[in-house]
Amino acid sequence: MPIRMVTVVALSLVVLGAGGLPQASGAGQDRGRLSGVTQISYGCPGPQREGEPCEHWSSFARARFRVTTLRSGATRIVTSDGLGRFTLALTVGRYRLTPLRQARTTGGPPLTVTIRAAATTWTRVRFQGFPRML
Repeated sequence: MPIRMVTVVALSLVVLGAGGLPQASGAGQDRGRLSGVTQISYGCPGPQREGEPCEHWSSFARARFRVTTLRSGATRIVTSDGLGRFTLALTVGRYRLTPLRQARTTGGPPLTVTIRAAATTWTRVRFQGFPRML
């Protein structure tokens, strides 16, 4: 029994010594995750009362939006999945998400998100549908 314990401890030390686990200042600690959904609205689907806002938001599958790193200006295009969901691993920092013009939409207002180390930031990327219902 004691021989097995020593073997396990020795193997654990080899794994730790070889960098098997991230260090406190390692690269894994300066990354976070951005998860969310893409949604689209064509306006009000029916009559509305004056002065009351009316938006009906639906999932927007395969929607494209631009992710821009505010620090460096680097960009990439992201496409949500068939249910309008997405998840990205990003370096810690601030990002601007810009909904892009595509079929059935004119794009949408950009939004800014902050990614924190070892955390998930959740957001909605919203698109304005075309044509709009009033």
